[in-house]
Amino acid sequence: MTLTQLANVGELVGGIAVVASLIYLALQIRQNTKSVRSATLHHNTDLWTSIFFRLAEPELARAYVAGMSGQPDIKPFHFTQFFFICRAMFLAFENQYYQKRQGVLDVDTYAGYERSIATQFVAFRGFRSWWRQNRSVFSPAFVEHIDSLIAKIPEADPAMLLSEWQKICQERSLID
Repeated sequence: MTLTQLANVGELVGGIAVVASLIYLALQIRQNTKSVRSATLHHNTDLWTSIFFRLAEPELARAYVAGMSGQPDIKPFHFTQFFFICRAMFLAFENQYYQKRQGVLDVDTYAGYERSIATQFVAFRGFRSWWRQNRSVFSPAFVEHIDSLIAKIPEADPAMLLSEWQKICQERSLID
């Protein structure tokens, strides 16, 4: 074998090695993307679980109910609690909104979060009032997004959640 032939074989082997390295790199990137998405979902689940468990505590629950229903005579202490509950929730919403936009949070998972945001939060007078009072502290894109959600969702009475639950519990069959 001549020196030229050996050089050609070396180039072929080097080309194969480069292609193999690129395939390996693509597989690693795919695995890393799955890991990041999984960690993001886990973080969001932990975040909402901790918020909801805290809201189940009697004192925060009182503030939450008074605030979400938009009671104008809410006690100043409860208003302060509700204010910070809303601040935490809307920061979490904004974070999820940007995670979805960046492709880190799965689109279907975000759609579930958004349905929850629309029907269990921004549908209620207290959240809408808080949003109107504080929307200026959020990014313009997120403000536009929440404003469009509010425009699509009719205002709801918080008592309807309990009424709906009671109705479902009274049905003969709980399977649709």
